[in-house]
Formats: sequence, C-alpha cells, structure tokens
Amino acid sequence: MGEAVAAREPAHAEGASARVAQQDFMLRMWVIDQLGPDDTDSDWSPEALASDTLDTLTFTSAQAAGLAEGWRDLPIEQIRELRSHKNLTTHLGSLVRYLAPSPVHERLVAWTATRPLLP
Repeated sequence: MGEAVAAREPAHAEGASARVAQQDFMLRMWVIDQLGPDDTDSDWSPEALASDTLDTLTFTSAQAAGLAEGWRDLPIEQIRELRSHKNLTTHLGSLVRYLAPSPVHERLVAWTATRPLLP
C-alpha cells in the first residue's frame, strides 16, 4: 500500500506541499492563540504568519473570487488550486485580530470575505 501512495506522490507533490503549508499555518495560529504572539520569533509572529500566508497564495483574493463564481465549469486543476487556497486561508479569521491596520491586514480581510466563496 505504501508503494501505491509513493507512486502517486509526484503527481500530487504540489498538493502535498500545500497540505504541509496549511498544517504549518494552523499550528502557528494555534500557538499564537494559546500562548500569545512573540514578535522576537518569526514562527510565532502574527506579522510573519501573515506574510508567509500571502507569499504562498498564487491568486489574489479578487482573482479567486472571480474564478469562484463559475468554479464548477473550471478545469479540475483550477478547482484544486481554489480549494488549496481555501485551505491555506483557514486561519485568517483568527490572524486578522492580531494585526494592526495595514495593507497586509486589508489583503487578509479581503481573503476572509473570499474564502467562503471557494469550493
């Protein structure tokens, strides 16, 4: 069974990478929520988590929202990418509460509005 999974890995390596990033973001958000932010350590800094999240996304929130309107008609690869973006932004509802108003904060707020539209 392990061989079958390993054989599929290259085809889904991008998906696996997104899952690892999403798990990392969720763990970091949990630690920030439970223990508080620590701006001296980038792993527990809300600003660093915000930047890391935005750096991982390949669509802007406006692009994702536009694609989401007719997502059922998109090629499966784009649907997967939209779903990946939804997963990669799961923690943003909590994260935006830790950030001061800024352009990054506004981009994340836009993503929190876009996220429910994604498949």
